[in-house]
Amino acid sequence: MKALLDGLKALGTARLAAMAAVGAGMLGLLALLMLRGPTERMALLYAELDPREAGQMAELLDRQRVPHQLGAGGAQILVPADQVARARLLLAKDGLPTGGSIGYELFDRSDNLTSSQFQQNLNQARALEGELARTIRSLSGVRAARVHLVLPRREPFARDRQDAQASVVLTMVGTARMDHEGVQAILNLVSSAVPGLRAQNVAVIDNRGNVLARAGAPVAAAAAQNAEELRRGIEMRIARAVEDMLDRGLGPGRSRAEASIEMDFDQVHETQERFDPDGQVVRSSQTVNGNSRSTEAASNVSVQNNLPNADAGREGAGSQEQKQEETTNYEIGKTVRTLVREQPQLRRVSLAVLVDGAEERAPDGTVLWRARTPEELERIDRLVRSAIGFDERRGDHVEVVNMRFFSDPAGAADAQGLLGLPLERADLMRLAQTGVLAIVALAALLLVLRPMALRITAAADASALAGPDAAAAVLAGGRGMGAPALPGGTSAAMLAGAEAATVPLLQDESMVRLANIDGQMRASSLRRLAELVDKHPEESLMILRAWMQQENA
Repeated sequence: MKALLDGLKALGTARLAAMAAVGAGMLGLLALLMLRGPTERMALLYAELDPREAGQMAELLDRQRVPHQLGAGGAQILVPADQVARARLLLAKDGLPTGGSIGYELFDRSDNLTSSQFQQNLNQARALEGELARTIRSLSGVRAARVHLVLPRREPFARDRQDAQASVVLTMVGTARMDHEGVQAILNLVSSAVPGLRAQNVAVIDNRGNVLARAGAPVAAAAAQNAEELRRGIEMRIARAVEDMLDRGLGPGRSRAEASIEMDFDQVHETQERFDPDGQVVRSSQTVNGNSRSTEAASNVSVQNNLPNADAGREGAGSQEQKQEETTNYEIGKTVRTLVREQPQLRRVSLAVLVDGAEERAPDGTVLWRARTPEELERIDRLVRSAIGFDERRGDHVEVVNMRFFSDPAGAADAQGLLGLPLERADLMRLAQTGVLAIVALAALLLVLRPMALRITAAADASALAGPDAAAAVLAGGRGMGAPALPGGTSAAMLAGAEAATVPLLQDESMVRLANIDGQMRASSLRRLAELVDKHPEESLMILRAWMQQENA
C-alpha cells in the first residue's frame, strides 16, 4: 500500500488530474449507457397506425409480454428484431391491424338477436365500407382509403326512390397520383359492389384535395373533364415509357421525360359517294325498227276529173320512211363510304428528355462527372423518336438535353450509410457508443494505467532489494560504473568481498549473494533491475531521493 501511495505521489499533479478526468469520463459514459436502457435492437413492426388501433395492439403485446416501444407519436410500434414474426402472428390472430377500417368481422362480434333493424342496416353499411376500403388500399400507390356510402331506404308507400351514392378518399404514397385508368377501376369496383349504385354517383378525391372523379356532373362538364384526364394520362404514359426504357441503359433515376400532346376530340360523321366511269357495265339494251310509206293524189281540179268514167288512176306524189331506235342502259360503279370518328385523334407530340451525365472513377478513387458526348445524345434521340412513334409530317418535336442532376449530399449520405453500408440509425448509435467506450478505455490504459503500473513495478522491485547497498550494487553491476557512495555511510566497496557476485551475473539462473543481505537472489533479477534503471533514469533518481529522505527522517 505504501508503494502504491509513493507511486501516486511520484506521478505529479498533472498526471493525477489527467487520471481523474479520464476516470470521470468513463463513469459518465457508463452512466449514459445505463440510462439508454436495453441494448437489444428494435425493429419496426407496423407504421402509420391509427391511434386507437395502436392502443389495441400495444395492449395485446403487453398481455403476451412482448417488449415494444411506441414511436412517431404513437403511429409506429417497435419490437425486438428477433420477435417481429412472432408479434405479427399474435396480432394477426386477433385481426390486427385493420388499417383503421372494419369489415364483415363486425357481425362476428355483434348479437343479432338483440339488435334492431336500424343497427343491422348501419352495421351492413359499415362492413361494406370497410371491405371496399381494404380492397382499394391493395391497389398500387394507395397508402390508405376511406369509403362513405349512402344507401337509401325506400319509405313505405313512396313512389320515388333515391339513388345510392358513394364517396372515396384516397391517400397516395409520397407524390404518386392516381391515373385515369386507376380512377375508372375504382369507380367500377365501388359501383359493382353496391346494389343500385351507378358509376356516375361515385366521387373520388385524393388527400391533396384533387377531384379525380366528380359525381353528378353535367354531361358537358364530365366530357371536358374526361378529355383533360385522357390527355394527361397519355402524356404520363409516354413519359413513363421513355424513362423506363432509358433507365435500362443509363441507370435508375438518371433520366427524366415530360410529354405534351395535342389531341382532337371532335366527333366527325362523314359520308362519301364515288362513281367509277371506267367500270361501266351494260344493264339493258332495246332496239326499235320502223318502216312507213305514204302516197298523195293529184290536187288539181278540172272538168276532166269530174266527168263520168274519167281516169282516176293518175297517181300523185308519194314518200317512204324507215326508222331505227336503239336504247342501251349502262350500270356505273358507285362507292358509298360513311366515316364516323368518335375517338380522339393525336395531332402533335412534344417530348423533352433530360439525361444525366456519366460518372467515371479517377485513379485516386474519386468519382468524376462527365458530360454526354454528341454521339451518345444522338443515339438517345433516335431511340426516343422510335419509342414515341415520331412523325415529322404531324409536327412532332423531341428535345434531348444533357444536364447534371442535383443530388442532396445529406440525403445521399443517409441513403448510403456509414462507409457505404446500409446501416440504420440504431446501428450507428450502437457503433458510436462502442467506439467512444473503446477510445476512453484505450486512453485510460495508455495514459494512466500503464505509467502507474510501471512505477509501481519499479517501486516494488526496488523495495525487494534490502537496503540501499543492494541498489548501489545493482547500479554498479548494471551500468559498469564505479561504485558510488550510498547514504548511511555504506560504500560500494563492501561488495568487493563477494567474488561470486561478478561471474554469476552472466548466468540467468545462477544465484548471487550480496553484502548485508540475508539469502541469495537470481542474477536475472539484478539484470532486469539494471535495465530498468537504464531505461528510466529519472524515475530511478526519484526512488533514490525517496530512500534518502526516509533515512534522513
